[in-house]
Amino acid sequence: MGPGIWKVQMWLEKMFAGDDVPEFELNASNITLLYNLMKCNEQADKDTQVLVEDYQLKAEEYNIEARRCEGVLKKMNLSIASLSQAGVISLRVIANLALILQVRDTTDTSFLLAMRHLEDEIYKVEEARIKEERNLQTLIDKIKVAMVKQSHLKKAMEVLEQKAACQQPETEKRTKDIHFIRSKAKEYKDKIKQMQTTLHTLKVDPSIYHHSLVKSSKELEKLQEELSPLQVKLQTYSSLPPDLSSIKVKIEELKMKLADLGNELSRKIDLMHM
Repeated sequence: MGPGIWKVQMWLEKMFAGDDVPEFELNASNITLLYNLMKCNEQADKDTQVLVEDYQLKAEEYNIEARRCEGVLKKMNLSIASLSQAGVISLRVIANLALILQVRDTTDTSFLLAMRHLEDEIYKVEEARIKEERNLQTLIDKIKVAMVKQSHLKKAMEVLEQKAACQQPETEKRTKDIHFIRSKAKEYKDKIKQMQTTLHTLKVDPSIYHHSLVKSSKELEKLQEELSPLQVKLQTYSSLPPDLSSIKVKIEELKMKLADLGNELSRKIDLMHM
């Protein structure tokens, strides 16, 4: 614990002035606390000693001034007892004023300097007071603004709470709908997976799948579009005179092509109905 413990022990013995020092737990924490307390006490003693010496010096100065004034009064054949009541009161006022202003003597210069110093202190205090008033006013303004904002926020919160209360049934309904849709989506997904597994197990022809049928339907529409102008053209050839052999040959070719397209169309239709 170091030499601090001996200093603390000596200080405690000095404080208790020969009485027994109360027992305490001897550990680093307590020693540190007592050591710091000892330092504070010693510093306070030093400060007190400085004040005592200052008061003693001032008392000596006042005694010297009193003796000087007494000598002056004696030379003038005056004494405190010979002064009038008003003179005694004035003398006491001057003495009290000197104590209040903490002047070294009662000369006019000392009083004027003390008054000047006091005026400076008053001016500084007034400036500090004005500054504090400004700061206080600024804080008051900020508090007012904050209170207005709080009021607006409170009203907005009340409106939101009312809207939330009104929309709560709709919100609950939408929540239930969402849960229902999710449940159905999962159910359909499972069914699709099961059906795909079943189709794969049964080895179903992919041509009857929906996308295949859609493709066949588009091809059928395309064939119908190609067949329509041929039918018109065939009707044109059919209206020609029957004795033209070349026309007949052409018509036969068109009939054969039309028959092929018809067969293809029938096959597509049959395939879609399977």
